[in-house]
Formats: sequence, C-alpha cells, structure tokens
Amino acid sequence: MAEYYRTTYSSQSQRSGRSVVGLVIDLLMGVVTLAVVVLFVLTLLVPRLDPRNWGEVTTLGIVAPFVYGAQAVMVLYWIIRWRMWVAVPLILVSLFGLFSMSSFYRMEVRRTYAEPKYDRKAMKVMTYNVRSFIGDDRERNIDSMVSMIKNINPDILCFQEFGFKEAMDTLLKPMYALPKDLKRSNLSPAIYSRYPIVRAERIDSMKNFVWADIAIKDDTMRVFNLHLHTTAIRKADRKYVENHEYMDDESSEEQFQSILTRLTENNRLRASQVDTIKHIISSSPYPVIVCGDFNDTPVSYTYRKMSRRLRDTYREQGRGYTHTYRGFFDMLRIDYILCSKSFNVLSYEVIDSWGLVTQTQRGDTIVVRRYGDKKPLEGEGVREYADEQTLALLEQDSVIDNEVNYSDHYPVMARLLYNKTTN
Repeated sequence: MAEYYRTTYSSQSQRSGRSVVGLVIDLLMGVVTLAVVVLFVLTLLVPRLDPRNWGEVTTLGIVAPFVYGAQAVMVLYWIIRWRMWVAVPLILVSLFGLFSMSSFYRMEVRRTYAEPKYDRKAMKVMTYNVRSFIGDDRERNIDSMVSMIKNINPDILCFQEFGFKEAMDTLLKPMYALPKDLKRSNLSPAIYSRYPIVRAERIDSMKNFVWADIAIKDDTMRVFNLHLHTTAIRKADRKYVENHEYMDDESSEEQFQSILTRLTENNRLRASQVDTIKHIISSSPYPVIVCGDFNDTPVSYTYRKMSRRLRDTYREQGRGYTHTYRGFFDMLRIDYILCSKSFNVLSYEVIDSWGLVTQTQRGDTIVVRRYGDKKPLEGEGVREYADEQTLALLEQDSVIDNEVNYSDHYPVMARLLYNKTTN
C-alpha cells in the first residue's frame, strides 16, 4: 500500500511539473505570438500607408515574407498545443493576408517540364537591370549577356542602368532602338523592339523614365520603362545583413539605424515618383506595358500605386517564390512587368538559368529549350544533354553554351497576347 501511494504521488508531481513548464512556455509563446500578429497586421497595412506620412513603418514590406512565415509557425504551434481559442483567431487574421501573399508567393499546383505551345501572336517582353553589364567578377560581360538575350529572342526589351548605347544598337540589330535625337543620359533606361517605334519621350526631370509607342500591325501600344529611386543600400550593408554581423557588432544599433534611415527616406522619394509616373501612365491613349526596376517589394506603397488597374504578370502566371534581385537572401522581387487588362498573360519567368534539357515524350527523347527556374543548369554547359545528331543541328546555336555572368539582377520575361475585345 505504501508503494502505491508513493508511485501515485510521484506521478502527480511529474504531471504537475510538466504542466507548470507547459504554462511557462505557453506564456512566452503568447508574447511572441502577440508581437508576430502586430507585425503581420502592419505588413497588411504597409501598401496603404504613404511613406511621406508613415516613415519607418513602411520599411516593413522588406521583411514581409519572414513575417508571414512566422505567422504560419504561430498558427501551427497553437494547433499542436490544442489551444484552439488562440489558433482559430490566428487563422482568421491570417486569411486577410492571402491576397497580399499572392504578390510574392503563388502555390505550385502542378509543375510541367514540357515546352508549352503559345499563340504565335504572343509577344515576349523582357526587362533587365544590367548594371552597365557588370557581372559578379566586376568585369563587363556584354557578350555573355547579349548571347543570352539573343537566344531568348524577346520582341520588346527594356534595360535599366544601361550603357554602351551605340554598341548595343549594333549588337541587337535588327531590333529598333530609341530615336537618336532622344537624349540618352548615362545609365538611363532604354527600349528595343522588333516592331517599329513611332514615337518616344524621356522626361527630363526624371532621367530614369522613358516611354515609346510601338506599332504592331494596326495596333499601337505604349511601353514604359522606368528605374525608380535606389534604396541606397551599399555592398557593405548587404554584407552586414547577410553575414549576421549585427549579432556581435557593438555598433550594430548605429549601423541598423543608418540602414533604416536610408530605406525610409528613399521610400518617400519613390512615393513622389510613383505618384507622378502613375498619372502619366493612366493618361496613355493606348494599352500599356510597364517594365522596370521599382526598387521596392510587392508589399509597398510603390507597388500598390503602380499596379492599380494593371495586371502583374507574376500574379497572373508566376509560380512559387520568385526573386529578381541577387542579394539579401534571394528574397526580393523588385523588377516587374505590368500590363493593361487588354493583354492576356500567358507566361512569366525569372531567368535564373537557361539552356537545353532532354525529356521523353511517348518514348522519344527530344531536346527542349528552357529558360528560368532550372537551377541545375546554371553555370553549366549543356552538351551532355544532347546527342550527336542534335549537337550537329545546333552546333552554330550559342544556346549550347549557357554560361552567363548575370548582373546583380535577373532578367524577367513574360509572354503577352493582346486582346482587342477587352480594350
């Protein structure tokens, strides 16, 4: 009998000890959950907050994916703990973020490796911040980047931080360039087209903004190419964040405040720019295509203002999580292709690799040209993927060599089909 009481008492003590530990953990997680929910709600509001009035709060858009991830973790924690009185309200709050989440993450329902067939009337539109064609090795890589562009063969091509204008006009022939009499300042945007450019204009007060009217048979479209104000984040800042130097840096507070101040100020400058540019875009007498480096994430006032009444090609046809800037943990989508609702978006790709792959269809092995989202091909030759007969046919096609030294951005490409009936 004594043994019975001793065992029972011991079991009760253990359960009591576990319940106390669990209560402490729940209290700590409750505080963390509250903080995450506050941040989550703020990120939902950021696109509606004018940086000129809300200042530092609007910089939260940069870390929105992390905040969304933390929100999901909190929901899972409380479900596992079976605290439904906490989990259910969290789930309801999370539902408000679904629309915003689609601007930087779209679930991959199914993945297709076959080369799809597109309408022959579809246009391939590409935008690329080439950083004056400087690669990771700090050397100019014009030939490599031009080879990639020629193989992708876009119909409309928009460059930001562009240089070597006369040389590129020659290298990209037979594409039409902007008129020679249009002032082209150093590193300003440029537009090339396979269709005639009938009119173009650059806004002198905004050197990084240009548009061109392009004639496609009986239709005219206005293409805008812009490079909004920089974030002013330096290479040293990237290293500071990516290498977690703030974890053991005594002056981390000062460094962090410097970064935050610059981000806030440049958010304000872009807000002023986008207000002006959006008015010009909305005044276009033709359907529009808007390309460029916005230097801002989809969770921002800049993006919300610019994309209003336009289609974001990523939200229409993108998949998974996409980044266009090669830095800050590969988490930033800051390059965009937007278009009027009179265009149907057929495809969207961030070209992080390109080349030839083999695939089997009905027992036959064929070679398919693929662009983007094929990381195993990045920086590798593709001869190993083709048989001797294929190599003989493609020997003079530079797509066989897919080694590209990108700038600090990736090119973005979308296929658009103009639909007059929705104009």
